[in-house]
Amino acid sequence: MAENNKGGRSSTYLRFGFLIAALVASLDLIAATRFWTLTHVAFDDGAIANGTFSYDDDTRTVANWNVRVTGGPLFLAVTYTPGNSAGYYTTPWTYFVSDAAPPGLYRVLNIAPAAPLDGSSKVVALDLAMSYEAYEELIVRGRRNVSSGSLVLTAAAPPTAMVQVDEFYNEATRHYFITADPLEKHDLDAGIHVGWVRTGKSFRAYATGSRASGSINPVCRYYTNPLETLASHFYSGDAKECLTVHLKFGSDWLFESDNVFQINFPDKATGVCPRGTVSVYRLWNTRVDSNHRYTTSAAIRDEMLAAGYVAEGYGPDSVAMCALK
Repeated sequence: MAENNKGGRSSTYLRFGFLIAALVASLDLIAATRFWTLTHVAFDDGAIANGTFSYDDDTRTVANWNVRVTGGPLFLAVTYTPGNSAGYYTTPWTYFVSDAAPPGLYRVLNIAPAAPLDGSSKVVALDLAMSYEAYEELIVRGRRNVSSGSLVLTAAAPPTAMVQVDEFYNEATRHYFITADPLEKHDLDAGIHVGWVRTGKSFRAYATGSRASGSINPVCRYYTNPLETLASHFYSGDAKECLTVHLKFGSDWLFESDNVFQINFPDKATGVCPRGTVSVYRLWNTRVDSNHRYTTSAAIRDEMLAAGYVAEGYGPDSVAMCALK
């Protein structure tokens, strides 16, 4: 009898063990916010896309996206972030919509997973028949199709990384230049590019690819056509303005990057920056050898205005960007 009781207990323990194992395995399927990484995503025009976004399969909402797409014959490179686009999930698409498009159109990136993003699969292939990027209105005006790629479940959210944007000045040309790139700073300090010295002024921003939320935008950079005028650079955190420069002044200003660093953006009506940030003013020299200065100092802004510069930005104080305190 005692042996039979032992056998009964062993059977009960075994069933209980299977129940616990099944319960643990099911935890992955509990509705939650999960981060997904675009992996080996390529388009039929040779462009690629990479980056991450979060998806909550309970509320069916997309957030914290930072998806960078390279350029092609019809498309300028762009980084989709919450600051310059909207993110949605509507079966079968996860998609991002930006107004960084020709007048009257919008730009949309459709990523269609071939299986639910509920954590049951760590790698989810893309439905290539449904995944594409396009300029759209009521009809598609330009399109490129995704030719390969998948979404990979990521264990943790991408880190938030900071960079310091340093200012340099060239006395011979009376031009200012800013950069967050360590290699560019090294080359300027080493005299590889003659005549540039640090002004001692700087501001803080987010690194390219850093986790994005709220009003964080990628900052594009243009370079003046060296055949036209003295070398100069132009920066904007407004995706639509970045495209406008390309469309209107493409022969004078050459597109270098859609994302040299990331930064918060002011309210376009008031120029007010989000809490925890400070105003960055953009000032234009109004000369043929066009050049801009970017500063967080109201005193420097006023000094440049008195010297004939023109303020460019949003709200009564013409705020162009918002740097981290």
